[in-house]
Amino acid sequence: MTAEDLVRIIGLKKYFPVGEGRLFSRKKEYVHAVDDVTFSIRKGETLGLVGESGCGKSTTGMAILKLIEPTAGEIWFEGNSVTTLDKRSLRRLRKDMQIIFQDPYASLNERMTVGEIIGEGMKINRLGTKHERGEKTAELLETVGLRVEHARRYPHEFSSGQRQRIAIARALALNPRFVVADEPVSALDVSIQAQVINLLMELQDRFHLTYLFISHDLSVVKHISDRVAVMYLGKIVEIAPRGVIYAHPRHPYTQALLAAVPIPDPSLERKRTILEGDIPSPLHPPPGCRFHNRCPSRLSDCSSSEPGLREIAPDHRVACHLRT
Repeated sequence: MTAEDLVRIIGLKKYFPVGEGRLFSRKKEYVHAVDDVTFSIRKGETLGLVGESGCGKSTTGMAILKLIEPTAGEIWFEGNSVTTLDKRSLRRLRKDMQIIFQDPYASLNERMTVGEIIGEGMKINRLGTKHERGEKTAELLETVGLRVEHARRYPHEFSSGQRQRIAIARALALNPRFVVADEPVSALDVSIQAQVINLLMELQDRFHLTYLFISHDLSVVKHISDRVAVMYLGKIVEIAPRGVIYAHPRHPYTQALLAAVPIPDPSLERKRTILEGDIPSPLHPPPGCRFHNRCPSRLSDCSSSEPGLREIAPDHRVACHLRT
């Protein structure tokens, strides 16, 4: 872990057991949601984590925050091991590590007012007096583009974009340093998406935040991220600075993803990469490279030997036998 890194993940795994309770089940099987993932997030940067639905992006984010318990691996936050912390120490650390959930309708308690939702974390952590918490809540509402009087209303009285602003205010209430943004704009209209993305970028500059931005929308990720990590079937297959990965993708899967992004100009054409077959099941991931059965450039080694994530250029790593 370098001095620039705020978060460092080493060999992170999360397996979910399936088949428990079946009458004639003899063998417990596991869904390999996240399988031996290693990467770092530097202070003040936004790392975009992209991939198809079900590839393990959200599970990675929740495992980093220990909202779900990792199966194996190490999680480091500013040089301190999160993996080995007891409950009391982890609770203290949670003030520095927050999350913005995908669904603004499911992530807010409908029985609480907006003021109670934003102030709940401060109350639990015994930060300030009731009056001070109220002032902080009012300040946060204005910071995210809402009004002070909104604190007395309930979540159902707001639009989806406003509700996501409330969720962002809640995440900022404890003055975090690291925020996992889990598909924070995927449930919003396109025009509202741009507003929320711009808000997140403004807040990052203002409060010196570090983001893990999880999304399947490569256009959104390109706008907000400093570096991009591409995930496929529980594995990181490529990670590089934004400009490099969008201009010169090296992994066949990254190339296929970028080729599928729509071009707003109908007069322009782009050569698309047609992937064969279906995404394998994470219950029984294929041997070797997990992408080999869909890869148009596969080699003989791809089906038997798993490629490691190797640096092919400064700050550009790829897990592919073609790039060794």
